Amino acid sequence: MKTVICMKWGDKYSDDDVIRLKTLVSNHLSYENNFICITDKPTEDWHIKFPTSLDQFYNPNKNFFWAYRKIYMMLDHHLPGDEFLFLDLDMEIHNSIDWLFKLDMKKPWIVKGYWNDPNVVKANFSKMCSTPINSSVIRWNSGQLSAISRHVHNNTETIFFTYPSLDNYLNHHWYDIWNEDKSFFNVFPEGKIYSWYKGNIWPNDVDKEKLRAYQSICLFNGGPVVSVYT
Repeated sequence: MKTVICMKWGDKYSDDDVIRLKTLVSNHLSYENNFICITDKPTEDWHIKFPTSLDQFYNPNKNFFWAYRKIYMMLDHHLPGDEFLFLDLDMEIHNSIDWLFKLDMKKPWIVKGYWNDPNVVKANFSKMCSTPINSSVIRWNSGQLSAISRHVHNNTETIFFTYPSLDNYLNHHWYDIWNEDKSFFNVFPEGKIYSWYKGNIWPNDVDKEKLRAYQSICLFNGGPVVSVYT
């Protein structure tokens, strides 16, 4: 069974944002699927509550824990289904996302920020910024991400002290910036996912706040979610 996951905690996003994404998935994914929201405030039967022990289990440094809640879904044995797709709430889906369930699943998949200057990315590798990968969309099959969850569990204090975001951690431990073929993750191909506030593909298509409806997904990368069609 295919399962689409989103997450909501705190007050940054509303229940309406979750419903909006659920509707987008319904409109643009033809496969039968479970849509679930992992949240601290469940109100629907398709909501899954974060365990009350999660903060104590993963959180020696509360300043950074918010960025690591996605680790919980990587322990996917507690989730329905065996083919998983995670989507951040701050995105627009333009057209069919069926292709995400047609990928070669020898390895899990994650977003690459093709909009970044690769030379800047490499120069900033040790500065914990301009990460080449982005966890706004992740595609994996059951068990494929369990190694990440185990690594965080076994090295919690060091990881939380060292990395200010999940993307930084994933970039340094699970992605080879010098040789993608050696990476734990595959990266989604060009022409599928772009950033509203950062552009599309460096260096020739980096206009910001530009609609690219021929692509599947537009990411807002933590910025304000706007209607890209107005």
